[in-house]
Amino acid sequence: MAVAPVRRNLCMEDMSELIQSNPDPRELKRALAVQMVMQNYTYFEIRDVLQVSVGFISKWKQMFEEQGVAGLALKYQGSTGYLDAGQQ
Repeated sequence: MAVAPVRRNLCMEDMSELIQSNPDPRELKRALAVQMVMQNYTYFEIRDVLQVSVGFISKWKQMFEEQGVAGLALKYQGSTGYLDAGQQ
């Protein structure tokens, strides 16, 4: 599934904003990989520059195409703590 040209431009703007504003290195690496794919870098060039696997690039490109920038965000919110307020 390819991203339509108009949507692609909007997505690139969102992607640039995410890259510039995100301190989390995992999300940043995902966004950079997708951005480089959209800029026509080969998977092998991206792999070498970002030190990621081709599978990583493919996975996050697909997530981006399906869900947009939100698909690159971390989903894990942490587990519930074991201590109650008094024990903390």
